[in-house]
Amino acid sequence: MFQDDVFEELVQYLTSMRASFEKYFPEEQNTKMKLNSWIHNPFFTQFAKVRKYVKRVYESLLEMSSETSMESLFKTTPLNDFWCRSRDEYPMLGKMALNILLSFPTTYLCQTGFSTYAATKTEYCNRLDAEPDMRLQMSSIKPDITQLMKKKQFHTSH
Repeated sequence: MFQDDVFEELVQYLTSMRASFEKYFPEEQNTKMKLNSWIHNPFFTQFAKVRKYVKRVYESLLEMSSETSMESLFKTTPLNDFWCRSRDEYPMLGKMALNILLSFPTTYLCQTGFSTYAATKTEYCNRLDAEPDMRLQMSSIKPDITQLMKKKQFHTSH
């Protein structure tokens, strides 16, 4: 009985997620996503059936997909590294792929920055200069607290 309830809630949740996804990514964008699926795997043979590519792109994809060295590179490196490394041999494909892939991290960083700013500038801290706090919060450098504490002098005068 309990499993049925959980299953129904899960189905309802996934259905609403799909509806939301379809709202934000209408069918024409889904078509674009299918057209750009070669970026996630240029060695998948399904792309050969899609004739909407520009002839040069299509030929470059066919050429790349037949190279075993490129396929082994694809299997052993992260996606963004693969496309960076493939720019020498396939400049057009590399540039197209990186232009599409780079939009996601840059959007993510903007959203992260805005969320950090919104969390710092609350109604209680609305006059606060948030820039130094944001710089600290958004930095990828992690402070070595132990090392910092070793340099600090503690006075026990009282």
